[in-house]
Amino acid sequence: MYRKGIFAATSFAVVAGLVTFFSGIPASKAADIDAKKLYMTHCKTCHGENGQPTELGVGLGASEFANAEWQAKTPDEQIIKQINNGTPEKMMPFKEKLTPDEIKALVSVIRGFGKK
Repeated sequence: MYRKGIFAATSFAVVAGLVTFFSGIPASKAADIDAKKLYMTHCKTCHGENGQPTELGVGLGASEFANAEWQAKTPDEQIIKQINNGTPEKMMPFKEKLTPDEIKALVSVIRGFGKK
């Protein structure tokens, strides 16, 4: 009888954990992410504080986030892919440094440069 109780409790915990994991409930809420701080920490060196590439960024071919044409032709999915994978010898990949939620939050900062 005791084993059945332990098995039932363990099974319930495993199922609850799997449901939570696969339901897309984030471990850290997007509202808790300071996207601007992330940008200033990881992106401004090349992309500048205002979405205008720095001298280093120009040399590496960094995108000009403040450019309306770039904003119009670049989908969010492409921005996410670029942040995740980087560009060999130009931009490091961030998929190992940032969570998916943090990377998605950076998109809103990048899009904000196009509204100025």
